[in-house]
Amino acid sequence: MSQMEAGSDPHRQQLLYWDQMYELKTAAVYIRLYRDSLGYWVTALGALKAIASCGSIAAWAIWQRLAFLWGSVIAVAQLADALKDVFPFARRHKAAASLALTLNLLFIDVQMEWENIFSGRYTDEEIRLHLHRLRKLQIEAENHHFPDGLALRSQLLDRAKKEAEQTLAATYGLK
Repeated sequence: MSQMEAGSDPHRQQLLYWDQMYELKTAAVYIRLYRDSLGYWVTALGALKAIASCGSIAAWAIWQRLAFLWGSVIAVAQLADALKDVFPFARRHKAAASLALTLNLLFIDVQMEWENIFSGRYTDEEIRLHLHRLRKLQIEAENHHFPDGLALRSQLLDRAKKEAEQTLAATYGLK
């Protein structure tokens, strides 16, 4: 469709809003998947630290033949603790969890607005204002939780797009 044709489409604002709604759902799913992937590392490092701090000294005393193994576990746990600021899994996990909640709550509001848009209750100007607000709120939320940005993982993004498409198709009977 040419720009001239797109500009004259009477449903252009609805389509733009729909596309943004899809982008928001994709972002919400992506950040949930990202949070879950970080959760694995947060749990693994926490378990390693707990095992090292609680079990290693006792095990070392009991099984002195494996002293090197237990000393290695302690060293790895201390290294993981020292590198927690270099690899801030826990901080990023917390930020991702918070952003996931924010985006999902925003999506609930967007679904309500979509019903009003789709039913023709809003003028094109009102849709433009809602679209502007939606884009701004999404960017503000992402910037608030990840001020340094967030590198995209293409595998997670592909999964997020598919899940967003499935959710919207199931909810609205559309793609």
